[in-house]
Amino acid sequence: MGDNKPLVLKLLGVIVDRAWTKKVEEILKEEQVRFHFITLGEGTAASDVMALLGLNSVDKSLCCCLVPNFEARALLRLIAEKIHLSKPGRGIGFTAPLSGVSGAALQLIAKDFAPKGDDEKMDAEKITAKYDMILSIINQGYTDALMTAAKEAGARGGTVLHGRKCDVEGESKFFGIAPQLEKEIVVILTRHEMKTDIMKAISQSCGMNTEAQGVVLSLPVDEIEGLKSVTLA
Repeated sequence: MGDNKPLVLKLLGVIVDRAWTKKVEEILKEEQVRFHFITLGEGTAASDVMALLGLNSVDKSLCCCLVPNFEARALLRLIAEKIHLSKPGRGIGFTAPLSGVSGAALQLIAKDFAPKGDDEKMDAEKITAKYDMILSIINQGYTDALMTAAKEAGARGGTVLHGRKCDVEGESKFFGIAPQLEKEIVVILTRHEMKTDIMKAISQSCGMNTEAQGVVLSLPVDEIEGLKSVTLA
């Protein structure tokens, strides 16, 4: 790769039952993926959808890593093959483009991956989003209300991650609200054309002007493996 061409990275994520978390981590280590993170959460699909997909457990793990654009597709397909994402209830994997990353991390990743042949050209390809990942950050206890609104707008399910907001002095006075520190992050994967309707429904039901005090944002997802024909219909 020429010195004047920056490395383009993607976020690769896999949502699986917790029993498969260790296997995903082993694959990432075998492939020498330097940066990977694992977060525990729960599934939110309705019981009839859970039965359809064969999801016997709502305990989930979100595994994320940073990989070069020219390696992302192959790594996602390798993970899908090794943990059999095509099987109902196994999980779902995706890749999403990034708009920026810290320089130190970029340099370390660049040392691990050397592009070959036309790999450099792939970094310059225009990314066309086929799907979107909707992230909703809400007060604890409002996940059911959010998912009800999202499903009415076409969403089939999501994953809940638990977090805690960092309090900023004077924030409640500035916004005119009393901030709740315990937060829930709801991750929903959807087809691109359904994104706007789902986000609007979530904002109306659980937005900043509601008790949920939700913030809703989305990221483009260009590759996906596992359950897309059912969960994202």
